[in-house]
Amino acid sequence: MSNLNFLVLLALFSFCILQKLEALVIKRQDELHFSGKGSYYNVGPGTCGDFADDSPMVVAVNTVQLNNGASPYLITHCNGTVKVVGTTGKEVVARIVDSCSMCQVGSLDLSPTVFQQVCGSLGQGSCDIKWGFI
Repeated sequence: MSNLNFLVLLALFSFCILQKLEALVIKRQDELHFSGKGSYYNVGPGTCGDFADDSPMVVAVNTVQLNNGASPYLITHCNGTVKVVGTTGKEVVARIVDSCSMCQVGSLDLSPTVFQQVCGSLGQGSCDIKWGFI
């Protein structure tokens, strides 16, 4: 009987581990639950109160998803981070420093550095992206 108990416990343990792994995979997919266009822009003084140049890993989020308020101190996602994946397949983490009033919901403006890593050549102008707040 002890062998049977052991096998039942082993089967139960294996089932629990597989369920946990499945939950981790689902969480990973949920991190990138927005999709849209990624374009690049010349970074300057931003909505979030910082001044950045074109080289850092920074983005501007569309105004709807940035949760824009009357003051930079009321904007929920300012100085937060996003994870972005584009046509190159490379996953990049960037800091939110600005809003993009011309961007549709789901879209981001990327610094040239981020754009090149996520989309490739600046000559493309834009590419399809998936991203999420982290």
